[in-house]
Amino acid sequence: MGKKGIKNAQDLLEGGGFLHILEHCLVGKENNPHTCEDGLIMGEHFITVIDGVTSKGKRLWDGKTSGCFAKEIISKYLQQDVAEQNAVELFKNLDRILYQNIRDCGEPLSWEEYPRAAIIVYNDLYKEVWSYGDCQCRINERVYTHSSKVDELNALLRAFYLEYEISQGADRKKLEQNDIGRAGIEKTLRMQFAFENRKGNFGYPVLNGMGIEESMIKTYSVAKGDVVVLASDGYPVLRESLSACETELEHIKKNDPMCFRLYRSTKGIRQGNISFDDRAFCRFII
Repeated sequence: MGKKGIKNAQDLLEGGGFLHILEHCLVGKENNPHTCEDGLIMGEHFITVIDGVTSKGKRLWDGKTSGCFAKEIISKYLQQDVAEQNAVELFKNLDRILYQNIRDCGEPLSWEEYPRAAIIVYNDLYKEVWSYGDCQCRINERVYTHSSKVDELNALLRAFYLEYEISQGADRKKLEQNDIGRAGIEKTLRMQFAFENRKGNFGYPVLNGMGIEESMIKTYSVAKGDVVVLASDGYPVLRESLSACETELEHIKKNDPMCFRLYRSTKGIRQGNISFDDRAFCRFII
């Protein structure tokens, strides 16, 4: 599939592709498409959700955050003839282009400055869903979240910091403006880089330009008639439809905007943002 094989969403919805797209959504947490670190690609033979990892550093890449930059160069690669690549080939090639951009920047970088991304792909030629990172999927009624132990640890630790401050009389509104919990886990957020693409209790997969761990690729076979949802982790609960996912998200935004009780996350909703994270969603029938 070359560039001519990439169709826009309306073409696919009107039956222009091999896949029957039911609904899709791509929204940035800042409600600004230019700063959104999530990506959604819908082609004749594959559908991809990309989640650029939130930057822990300060370096900009062509004026963009490292997560947004990673999303964009991965998206560009996926608009080439890639449909015949298997999961290992595809993820190795995506990691390779990240490495090339890191190398070509011409300056030494600390770990937190690297462009990173999680990805989940449905390839219609293979009739398989491939995951590398913490994007999630739903196949009929079964959900696969791909969350990592290290993220769960950091989310729990952030909740602990916030609960402690509240127990000592801190005002929740002030905590929303000054997230002491997020500040408390800054060190562990950087420590987790040591476990990227490594086997073990806290190891987790991520595209970072430094090589993938093939055993961390998750593969799910699907059959004709299956209903599949691919999404980033910007949706706390992956329900059967976009409206149901949005309803769950709205409930959390209203009742737990700091995301440390109803839904524990490593970050809450910053002032001026419309959610705690960017979000991408696509539901389709095989």
